[in-house]
Amino acid sequence: MNNMNLLLMIGVYCSLLVFSSRYFYILDIKFFGKKIMKALQLNVLELNYSFEQMVYFYSLPSSIPVLKYADKNDISIGFDYDSLLFRHLKGIKIYVSHGNEKVVLAYLSANDFRLPSLDLLLEEGKLDEDSYLKVSIFKLIHPNTLEEITDEVFKQMQVGRYKNGVDAWVRVDGDGSCQHTQTLI
Repeated sequence: MNNMNLLLMIGVYCSLLVFSSRYFYILDIKFFGKKIMKALQLNVLELNYSFEQMVYFYSLPSSIPVLKYADKNDISIGFDYDSLLFRHLKGIKIYVSHGNEKVVLAYLSANDFRLPSLDLLLEEGKLDEDSYLKVSIFKLIHPNTLEEITDEVFKQMQVGRYKNGVDAWVRVDGDGSCQHTQTLI
């Protein structure tokens, strides 16, 4: 009987640890991110970032039905952690589901989610690498950022990865002079 109670208590403790670790990790990231942002006198909503490091697993736009017929509501974002017990966000996975199918469309690593203003502070020595990563993750998991990522992924699904509305090229004339031309699409 005592062995059963001990095993039950160990099971409850492990379950509690596993299921609460994500909550406390996110809480730590938010608390630390806000603290650093306040110390640096920055606003998380004003930090610029780029989607360039996002890795797409399919060419876009795609003729694959789940991607071709999906709308914005079919896009979801999941957090990718490196451990079940001591959680650490590795990145985000962007899923597209339509009908009964669900595919992983893209992945954005937390280490590759760079913020130019923080890069400058890191270079100046005002921020260490660990703090940079925590603030970067804080920005990455912010609801506004996740919404912007969803919008960007949907746009990429519609028009393609490198179509940004501008078609640009350089023309070399017969006399060797270069003409830069830009056309709005």
